[in-house]
Amino acid sequence: MKRKKSGRTLPPRLWLLFGALIAFAASVGLVALTALLLQKQVIGFETVRFINPGIKVVCAVLAGFLGTRRTEKRGWLFGAVSGIIYIVFTTVVFSLLSGGFALGTGNLADLAMCAFAGMLGGMLRSIVRR
Repeated sequence: MKRKKSGRTLPPRLWLLFGALIAFAASVGLVALTALLLQKQVIGFETVRFINPGIKVVCAVLAGFLGTRRTEKRGWLFGAVSGIIYIVFTTVVFSLLSGGFALGTGNLADLAMCAFAGMLGGMLRSIVRR
């Protein structure tokens, strides 16, 4: 039985933003969970340098996976764009919350890392769709 398509679907460009915003919410939740685990001394402070990039990669894959929901072709490209939107939005919001904003080589490394992770998410969506 075929499902009816509703006339209220988002265009592919808005799915990129949707994926990035959902990934940002997941990022905030994972950062809060990490802070709670640090406060309860379940994990040590030395593990933060491994957890932060892990959170970024997982959330960028999520952004790429969700952001390519309505794309028919080039899921890898739209996934990379969704990962880039995610890291730019996350960097701006967390910089505003911390009170300082500085661009450096670390931000460029995060941008490349999240672009590749988003690309992976877009490719995973293409594989799942088949």
